[in-house]
Amino acid sequence: MSERGGSGHGDDLLASVYAWTVAERRLVEGSTAAMAEELGCAEKECQDAVDVLLARHVLIAGPAGVVAASPDVAIAALVGPRESAHREVEQELMAERGRTAQLRARLAALAPVYSDHVREGATNGVDTITDMHAVRALIADLTATCETEIMACQPGGGRPPAALADALPRDLALLRRGIVLRSLYQHTARFHLPTQAYAEAVLAEGSQIRTVAEIPGQMIVIDRRVAFLPHAEHETGAIIVREPSVLAYLCRAFEQSWNLGSPYQTGPSAAHMAVAEIKSSILMLLANGLKDDVIAKRIGLSVRACRGHIADLMEGFGARSRFQAGVIAARSGQLEPSAPQ
Repeated sequence: MSERGGSGHGDDLLASVYAWTVAERRLVEGSTAAMAEELGCAEKECQDAVDVLLARHVLIAGPAGVVAASPDVAIAALVGPRESAHREVEQELMAERGRTAQLRARLAALAPVYSDHVREGATNGVDTITDMHAVRALIADLTATCETEIMACQPGGGRPPAALADALPRDLALLRRGIVLRSLYQHTARFHLPTQAYAEAVLAEGSQIRTVAEIPGQMIVIDRRVAFLPHAEHETGAIIVREPSVLAYLCRAFEQSWNLGSPYQTGPSAAHMAVAEIKSSILMLLANGLKDDVIAKRIGLSVRACRGHIADLMEGFGARSRFQAGVIAARSGQLEPSAPQ
């Protein structure tokens, strides 16, 4: 029997052994045999129960044997120190929250000063952060304090499962407090099972997701007052934009792509539409003479999958080269942009 005891028969036995000891006033050598016979259980079970009760301080061993003590003694000995420790931790946490709130307020008081200098042209309103942890911390903080809207562009196919797992509880919390979340993915994300599961969860809470064939690059815009863009030279870094004119341009670019996008859906009809638009984009890029790896990156496909689509297109057009397939498609009018769904 473990010191923590259990439920059901284990707790019943502990109570019975304790009651027997209280009634007999003390346990001496040989008492457990009499106890076991009276309680109708094995002597070892009784001894194990006595050991547990000793550990819990409701039985106390002394020179004259083991005697029963009031549970109040055990509470004072075992529970009291833990409660005191918990109170100390809670008090320290409250004090730390207060210090954190004061620090946030002092730093936030400098934000208008920075914004005024951005508007007056004293700074360019663009910051560079090359440390991945600093970027994540800033995104997490600004996301947590978001007031109205977050717009995001997620190029490539599906997002990494670990990133989706981190994003899901955060995004659900944002949606439940009324934040508008709009995300742009590429069509290829429709075929990525982890992204499908994430999309279904957030769409059920009111998120908006659309897909397009191509996205210029990754971007997050929070409350239309700060944007995060990828750093060209540091893969884990970011460019933080607060300059109003640049922000307005980025928001217009997002809206333009958003208006061309199709609502995120799965199923045969949605898949057929997505594949058709993917192939149309591949044709256009073929006509421009781009290489397979470049096309694959822009469409959000693996090179192998991209080459499979190219082979299908060439066969369908009876073309002898990739470029010829693009040219034939252009002459037949198949490169005209499709209307948004």
